Amino acid sequence: MGFWMKLVLTLAAIILVSILAGYLWSSIFNAEIPGFLGGLLGGIVAIPVWEFLRKFDAP
Repeated sequence: MGFWMKLVLTLAAIILVSILAGYLWSSIFNAEIPGFLGGLLGGIVAIPVWEFLRKFDAP
């Protein structure tokens, strides 16, 4: 799997988790999620997703 495909899948995972966290936060607290929390969750998810995708290139 090429670099660009891994990058696109990782960005998709970041966006998906941020959106889901926003919906969950909104339903629980009836308020908008602070931007830094959405970014933090997206960044935390990016690391394991990237490492998981990197294993497809292992010999």
